[in-house]
Amino acid sequence: MFFLTAIMDRPVEGKAGEAIGRIEDVIVRMGDDRYPPISGLVVRDGPRRFFVSANLLQKLNGAARLSSSTVDLQPFARRSGEVLLRRDVLDHQLIDITGRRIVRVNDVQLTLVEGAYRVVGVDISPQALLRRLGPRALAGRIVGRQIVDWTDVQYLASTAPVQLKVSYDRLAELHPVDLARIVDALSYRESAEIVAALDEETAAETLEEVSDERVADLLEGMDQERAADILEEMAPGAAADALEDLDDEVAEQLLARMEPEEAADVQALLEYDEDSAGRIMTTDFVRVPARSTVGEALALIRSLEEVPDPLLAVYVVEPEDPATLRGLVRLRTLILSAPATPVTEVMDEDLPTVAPEDRAENAARILAEYNLLAVPVLDEERHLLGIVTVDDALAVLLPEIWQRRGGRTFA
Repeated sequence: MFFLTAIMDRPVEGKAGEAIGRIEDVIVRMGDDRYPPISGLVVRDGPRRFFVSANLLQKLNGAARLSSSTVDLQPFARRSGEVLLRRDVLDHQLIDITGRRIVRVNDVQLTLVEGAYRVVGVDISPQALLRRLGPRALAGRIVGRQIVDWTDVQYLASTAPVQLKVSYDRLAELHPVDLARIVDALSYRESAEIVAALDEETAAETLEEVSDERVADLLEGMDQERAADILEEMAPGAAADALEDLDDEVAEQLLARMEPEEAADVQALLEYDEDSAGRIMTTDFVRVPARSTVGEALALIRSLEEVPDPLLAVYVVEPEDPATLRGLVRLRTLILSAPATPVTEVMDEDLPTVAPEDRAENAARILAEYNLLAVPVLDEERHLLGIVTVDDALAVLLPEIWQRRGGRTFA
């Protein structure tokens, strides 16, 4: 094992030990390898900078020793897929996937594996930075390293000025909240790179947690068809908030590209004030006719192509008028009741409700006061429009840590 900063500017020697130049940079080729192989060196000899293939390397620890005294002195020209460790990795930011954070690369760990030199990790410790400043900077300090394995980091392709083949599959494994914090903390270009690599569902879940300003920038910067597809996957309330922060013309164009059903849900929410219960309610809930049994209600839930998340209760409505609310049956009650039991026998009828024009804070207080998981939203005719869930309420009461998680400082 050795480190990049230990070989930078070190001599490059030919087969007989003669001076060829000094190491300017180390080139690795990005691809399918878990540990990228070194493809060569950028060597400096006075004003000249030329390429030396890794095939000529006999030793790369301290001074570089070549297997030949003859090298091609044609000026170095970077090719697609190549990353320069000194220029494109050292002192740049990477994503530590396991640590769910952004880290700064203070050194790069290299090793010889089966005849090929490879990148195997990055050192993110402050001590690595101090080592580069010389012995005086380390005087009296504890010397240690903090190595992150290369397979646990996400390199950002936009860092290098060439086209790279980079996989972002592991980013999708992160929780949307963690991924959103990273998206918020990166530059716009890097954030757009990450979101572009996510599938629409994961991108939607992530953007629901990203700050308003960054969401607006990302949606405006991407292809409108892609943006509309992501908005369709977002919760209607989150999509409405995102559209409200866009230019009116752009928002109308995106709505026009959305599927009519999803667009209608979002447009309905846009009719309400931003701080109202109507804006934060969800229209994704389960209705069952009052004549249903518990077994039929459970069968209805199982038959749904997409089950509401969270599923807290089913709402009992008049059979002839599905908009008229009779009561609700909590999910726990449904599970514990006999299948033949009519839902009207186990439903709660005396329910607190809110109007869509009520302040969102009022809905949140009702949820807290009555120890509810959701509160129905009714219009003037007492028709059921939607529900405000407990997590919607937390988003209102604790916005700084729940609803809009801004950028954070990462190690």
